[in-house]
Amino acid sequence: MNYKNVSLIAILICLILSSCAGSRHKKLLKSNDNDAKYEAAVKAYEQKDYFHATQLFENLLLFYRGRDKAENVNLYYAKSLLGSGDYYTAGYQFENFVRWFPYSKDAEEALYQASYCKYLESPNYNLDQTLTKESLKGFQEYIEKYPRSTRIQDANKIMDELRKKLIRKDYETAYNYYKTGNFQSAQFSLRTFLNEYPDATYREDAMYYIVISGYKYAENSIEDKKGERYEVAKSDYEKFEALYPNSPKLNELKSLNQACLKAINK
Repeated sequence: MNYKNVSLIAILICLILSSCAGSRHKKLLKSNDNDAKYEAAVKAYEQKDYFHATQLFENLLLFYRGRDKAENVNLYYAKSLLGSGDYYTAGYQFENFVRWFPYSKDAEEALYQASYCKYLESPNYNLDQTLTKESLKGFQEYIEKYPRSTRIQDANKIMDELRKKLIRKDYETAYNYYKTGNFQSAQFSLRTFLNEYPDATYREDAMYYIVISGYKYAENSIEDKKGERYEVAKSDYEKFEALYPNSPKLNELKSLNQACLKAINK
């Protein structure tokens, strides 16, 4: 028998076994034997067959509600969803577990996993950050509730990552006003950003664009307003110079400051 024939036979055997397993699974789903369903679901989960485990545990949720296995079924269901990569639904189920079984020995893990699932679903900084904020809030709650947990270090590391994403989001939102020529809003938003994140990585850039925005805002103002607005731009330049005397951006800003002084003294 050549290698090609052996391979074809192996494939056929796998297909037959897969078909038999699928058939048994469908029969279980339709069956009223919930104990057998539960055992099969746990076995599927332990074998990392999260697809079938999820279906079986979901099927058992209603039957075991208020019964002795309700806690286990709900936790296994959430974990199966997590294992299958359905992080959004898994997070929702872990939150339900914490709400329904607050005194469970597994409530700590469920609270952590609820936040972790939202972290996994958290999108890029340029998209809506609702899940990022919810994840951050959840981890903060976890740390406050379980300060001695072995997961604290991991939670703090993830929180730092989430904060950086929010900082980037807020900075880019403020910077976008400058980019689109809305210099008054750029000044306001960048100042708000600095007040909220005084030690942010983007502090130097934010201050740089405040000076430029201030100058351009003054330049495009009516004559009666130009003087006071050039004064503001000059003051912002002096703050930048004091904080970043060696900045490569300083030469560019110096020329703007000279233009401000010239306009003020005119």
